[in-house]
Amino acid sequence: MLLCDVALELGRFRLAVSLLAKPGEIVALLGPTGAGKTSALRCIAGLARPAGGAILFNDRTWFDSKKRRFVPPHKRDCTMVFAHRALFGNLDVSENVAFGMRAIGVPEAVIRRRVAELLDFVGAGALADRGTSLLSNGEAQRIAIARALAVESGVLLLDEPLSSLDVGARPPLRAALRRRIGAESTTAILVTHEPAEALAFADRLVIMENGATVQEGTPAELLASPASVYAAAFAGVNYYRGVAHPSDGGTSTVLVDGETSLTVLGGWSGPVTVTIDPSAVMLSLSAVRSSARNHLQGRIEHVELEGDSLRVAVASRPRIIARVSAQAASELGLAAGAEVFATFKAAELKVS
Repeated sequence: MLLCDVALELGRFRLAVSLLAKPGEIVALLGPTGAGKTSALRCIAGLARPAGGAILFNDRTWFDSKKRRFVPPHKRDCTMVFAHRALFGNLDVSENVAFGMRAIGVPEAVIRRRVAELLDFVGAGALADRGTSLLSNGEAQRIAIARALAVESGVLLLDEPLSSLDVGARPPLRAALRRRIGAESTTAILVTHEPAEALAFADRLVIMENGATVQEGTPAELLASPASVYAAAFAGVNYYRGVAHPSDGGTSTVLVDGETSLTVLGGWSGPVTVTIDPSAVMLSLSAVRSSARNHLQGRIEHVELEGDSLRVAVASRPRIIARVSAQAASELGLAAGAEVFATFKAAELKVS
């Protein structure tokens, strides 16, 4: 089991990350650029020395500021796939994969078998004798993954491990990696900017913003109740902060951004967060009369395809996303610049 609870200072940037990962589990670190995700991996790997806290793996202490203990990278049961690959330019593909095994004294016969097996595993068997300068970005990324897997470490750190691969090549390698991590009871920490990859790859998600952990849980938990603007964007839902005041008929009004009131069910008071699924938002070209109590108006910013539906971003106050069928969008003539009305029921708003 990996426990990381550390603080790190890099100039004006401060990192405070806390995470727990079990054997065979894949934990994904998510967040906007500059959130501190890669810095967290570097602390675990021993490539950065935290200012405080502790990092423990099973019965070993890799870092403890109170005990003044710091285990260097080469003595940690840990390997890392770097986003920039970091292959050794003076070694060919086979020698890159073999490097870690030779460093720990694995017999040459075993190394040869394992190099061949791993290159086949990542789909790079034909590249064994090629120089790294002749590799494409996707090929180099495959070799970096094979090199990290070669020493069978207890902790595997993956920094954007599939970002350079063609979209069609990612699912099979991702699935194979997931099976291997589970079979070998490896503890894996993944950094990715792609929600779809995190949902397909990880068992648990940790959301980081501005150097701090703001939410963690299973994909289902985060999708059901996002705790920040980034988490809501990841979950694909609309997210607002406001101040609630009880009103009549078992409802409350929530003032969002100091200017727009939304009606919600329940007697709420004080600061709250409100979320609504885009599928619960109805769009029309004119104001509609219905039982729905919430109405927003604005121009369409953009329309994008999402599976069999379309996500429509409306520049209302507050901004809102609606999910509509392709047929409905065609019938309404929804396109960027069109003025629309967004209508949704109080019962569809989730308050916390």
